[in-house]
Amino acid sequence: MENERRKLKIKEKINMNEKKNRNERKPNGAKGITIKSISIILIVTILAVTILIVLLSTNTTKDTQETQVRAMEQRRDYIKEIERVTQSNEYMTMETDADGVQVPVPKGYVGSTIEGENTVKGGYVIYEGTNPVNGDDIWNERNTRNQYVWVPVDKDQLSQMYGIDSNGKMWGKLYDFDELNSNTTGTAPNNWSESNGVMKISSTSYREPDVVSYYDIPSYLRRYGARAESTEELLMDLEKEFTQSIISIAKYGGFYIGRYETGGLNAEAKVVRMDTNISSQTWYSMYEKCKKLRGANENVVTSMIFGSQFDRTLMWLIESDNDIEIADVATDSKDWGNYYNVSLKYDSDGDGSEEATKQESRSTRIPAGSSEQTKANNIYDLCGNVYDWTIEACGTVNRVLRGGYYGNSSAVGPASYRNDFGPYNSGSFYGCRAALFIR
Repeated sequence: MENERRKLKIKEKINMNEKKNRNERKPNGAKGITIKSISIILIVTILAVTILIVLLSTNTTKDTQETQVRAMEQRRDYIKEIERVTQSNEYMTMETDADGVQVPVPKGYVGSTIEGENTVKGGYVIYEGTNPVNGDDIWNERNTRNQYVWVPVDKDQLSQMYGIDSNGKMWGKLYDFDELNSNTTGTAPNNWSESNGVMKISSTSYREPDVVSYYDIPSYLRRYGARAESTEELLMDLEKEFTQSIISIAKYGGFYIGRYETGGLNAEAKVVRMDTNISSQTWYSMYEKCKKLRGANENVVTSMIFGSQFDRTLMWLIESDNDIEIADVATDSKDWGNYYNVSLKYDSDGDGSEEATKQESRSTRIPAGSSEQTKANNIYDLCGNVYDWTIEACGTVNRVLRGGYYGNSSAVGPASYRNDFGPYNSGSFYGCRAALFIR
């Protein structure tokens, strides 16, 4: 009897435990169902939000593209509609050269009246300052006053200097020079094409205005003295400067190129004859110094020359029929440059007499503008002597140098020659060329 009561108690205890377990499992089962439901809801919500974001992004991208296209069209139309200024204004005085051709001379500068410097076709020269340039003490004038040469550009030629891509960005049109090309100047597009007025850069090699993303970063910009503090800021500066230059060219029918390679590079930059401080600075340093060449003159903007302007200058030399032909630009520039394989006379002390000789098979850097043999349309050393840094970019690493240097043979580094190095380089053969634009 006692055993049966014990068995009954055990059975009741077992039944109670099973009931308790069943009751405890019910809440856990409900909780599991709740978690599963919440997970499904979250997944559905995330998918819905993702789809919404994609749709909004697509619409935003479409709106942005449409805005950029409208901006491109407006910019192109604006530049095309700019009327050339033919009367003096607050920024310049319209002067007349010896052939009766009008030339806009920025205020704060004067046009030369010296024979050989006073015609557009031969290279119209302006001197900084207000004192007339008439031959009195001319050697001192050339050695102390900044000088530039007018490069005329008509509307058709301007359209050959820039284009606008499908995103509304303005690009410089760069050219290869080759005697085999059929046009007058022997040029063919370098790295770009154009269809229905829309320009396309075909690769990331030669182009402007643009940054070289590997080096144009804050650490390099700070180290080498650039004003911009970031890659984005430098790009904005370059694009703004290029746009300003194109607008000025459209407005005044041309631009000014530095008569000499930029000097004074260890201190205040200058564009004068006989300067020997024309190298050994980085691209960043030269870029900033060229912008300061205008000094306090608010009538002009100065900059390192763009590659498209360098190319336009070479085309003008060929077109102007002053002894420079396509072969002298594209193939061998021995007749107008200081090269390793060229013998030339040059002025070593600035008195105007060429008493020194640079022997053939000698690598000798001569003072800026010191040899009449290196002149074309009053521009000196556009080929040979030192390379001219430009604002052209190449790939993600290099900036572009033009025109060869004193260690090249004239056939290896002719006037149209391109070479590219990292912008941090500062060797004895790295120089630069400035440009000046009227506001």
